[in-house]
Amino acid sequence: MKAPWPGDRCILCLRQTQLTEEHIIPKSLGGRLTCVLLCDKCNSTLGARWEAAARSDPSIRIAVENLAYRFPALATKLRANQTYMAHTKAGTVRGFMRRSGFRAFSKKENDGSLSQPTDEARRTVETILRKSGYGPAPLQEALRLFDDAPDDRRIQIAPGLEMGKWSVKEIQPDLSKPLMDPVVPLKMAYEFLTCHLGTAVYDEAPQIEEVRQVLRGRGEPDLCCRVDRLRADAYEPLHGLCFEGNNPHATVQICLFGWLRYEVHFLRLAVVAPRHIYTHDLEHNVEYLRMAGKNGGAQERTP
Repeated sequence: MKAPWPGDRCILCLRQTQLTEEHIIPKSLGGRLTCVLLCDKCNSTLGARWEAAARSDPSIRIAVENLAYRFPALATKLRANQTYMAHTKAGTVRGFMRRSGFRAFSKKENDGSLSQPTDEARRTVETILRKSGYGPAPLQEALRLFDDAPDDRRIQIAPGLEMGKWSVKEIQPDLSKPLMDPVVPLKMAYEFLTCHLGTAVYDEAPQIEEVRQVLRGRGEPDLCCRVDRLRADAYEPLHGLCFEGNNPHATVQICLFGWLRYEVHFLRLAVVAPRHIYTHDLEHNVEYLRMAGKNGGAQERTP
């Protein structure tokens, strides 16, 4: 879904320039709602500084794993380049997921041994033996021993050269990364609120300028906003945004994967505009936008 935008200036730096398409819920989290309201520089800066690491948040990782069966194609994209921990008889190894399965990172261990994926290890063995002067016949015999080696057992394939193929018993996401920076939900909330404000967001009033400065990495967030991190009771294949109105200040609620919730409070800002609720069904890849009201209001649906 593409939200219309009537302005011709960037909503962060306020420069009048060519605007680019921005994902209000980051594309790195599976977001589809877009709006052309940022200049290329601000768009790139936000993505590099804050959004790129958002999907490494442990809560996001756990949600994706719990919902992967509901959106397998999206889960594959969200897992890409993410770190996983594989448990083997020899210990725990770090790596990442590929379509063919888990692939370990190459690592030199404390005892001087080398931990590598099987195909890389085979090439390493071949290189070591060639440099040691092995001829074609003994080299092929050593590689045959490597290929035929049983799992979970060390064997000697050449004098002074041992190897072991360790089968993976269990794979879990690496949950050691930090939580999502609060600036990311602030960015989502500001852009969604901007769609309600329209070109009034260009107003250089302190209440709005403070938020812009925070998003540009130049201000103190505690002075103008508060981001509350919450959780629901269950995981659902759902993203959502809702402008909750003023109580007494403008508040936007964000829902990610039905479970992780944020309430973003713009402490010094009130917005008088019709309130909208946006939802994205991640399982069927369908988006809905409706006006909030006593009877729910009209609803738009976009495949």
